[in-house]
Amino acid sequence: MSGSFVNFNGTSILQLMSFFILMYFLIKFLYKPFLNILDKRSEEIKSQYEKADEARKEAEKFREKVKVEMERLSERTDQMYEEAKARVEAYEKAERTRIQTEVESIMKRARREIEEERSKAEESLKANVITLAIALASRIIQKDLDEKSKREFLMDQLSKVRDMR
Repeated sequence: MSGSFVNFNGTSILQLMSFFILMYFLIKFLYKPFLNILDKRSEEIKSQYEKADEARKEAEKFREKVKVEMERLSERTDQMYEEAKARVEAYEKAERTRIQTEVESIMKRARREIEEERSKAEESLKANVITLAIALASRIIQKDLDEKSKREFLMDQLSKVRDMR
């Protein structure tokens, strides 16, 4: 057969059988294990992707929890700040009131003491004036002066008393 492109003879059948046996062994021992390895790797990648996705979701949940916790802490901090501020203001007000009361008490006591000292000074002055008047009267009586001299002496002594005030 010389004009045909495909020529079948015993060698061709043997070659064809060898080819199919080779294909069988290649598929069985090389191609299937390779596909199994690819499938396993694909499953591992899927598994890792799913784990990464779960980890991302967990991280997102954790981030949300942290955000909520931070907001709660911020609110608590603000609340504590406001409470502390209110306590400080109340303390300042109480201290101002206490100090004002204490100052008023000191001022009243000082006024009372000043008034007492004034009263004592007036009493002392009255006693001195009385003593002086008695001394003047006794001097006038003791001196035998004329009426004009007595008046001058009395006026002089009274002006001295006024100057002492």
